[in-house]
Amino acid sequence: MASRQQQIDKVNQLIDFAGLTERDSTRVLKACNWDINMALNHVYDQQALYRQPQQQQGSKQPKAYTQNIKKLFDTYKDNQNSDLITVDGTMQLCQDLEIEPTQLEFLLISHQLGSERMGEFTRDAFTKGCLELQADTVQKLKQALDTTLKQQFQTDQGFRKIYSYAFLLGRQTGQKSLSLEAATELWRLLLTDRFSLLEQWIKFLEERHGKAISRDTWNLFLDFASQKNLDMKAYDSEGAWPILIDEVEYMQQQ
Repeated sequence: MASRQQQIDKVNQLIDFAGLTERDSTRVLKACNWDINMALNHVYDQQALYRQPQQQQGSKQPKAYTQNIKKLFDTYKDNQNSDLITVDGTMQLCQDLEIEPTQLEFLLISHQLGSERMGEFTRDAFTKGCLELQADTVQKLKQALDTTLKQQFQTDQGFRKIYSYAFLLGRQTGQKSLSLEAATELWRLLLTDRFSLLEQWIKFLEERHGKAISRDTWNLFLDFASQKNLDMKAYDSEGAWPILIDEVEYMQQQ
């Protein structure tokens, strides 16, 4: 039986990956005996059913889509594990999509295809992600990336979902926090055009903090940076921010 903290972590993971409410995430996980993989598969199966468009006469059937997606996955699969795309296959996928692993587009496609570890994709999550986009070729996947996924990212809800996911993807295996180096790279990728004081914040972290970034700090910093007409001099240091974010004297001086 998972501990209380493990249950909370799994609820948060399901919220991040599937976009469910906390209540629905808890309900699904309980039904799946707190098995996160089983819960994700269940949610993706249900989402695929609801999103599957009505098939017109003479159009491709879902089975044909699935077979084509299987072939697409096989193009990039690992030689030792046929149900996994690893770094080499991911690099080839990026090349075919005409993107770089350091670009925002890679983060968007990783989220859509259910990657839980940087540069790796499982067959089930890859298939479900492609089915949702109706993309059974690399050309269709690229088109969906350039349209659907980027449009979703432009919405506040879509941006926050990707922002939260970036923390999970950027962590080293087995680590609960995000390294400072990884955090600064992801912040620059996601917030450069959204937070004018980003470089001062990063400089402060590098000079005064120098430690890994917790999930709490990562999430609350977005709320902090999203404030309209943010005035650092008027910042309420008694507010309910993590201790790290409360230490803004350095930024105020800048």
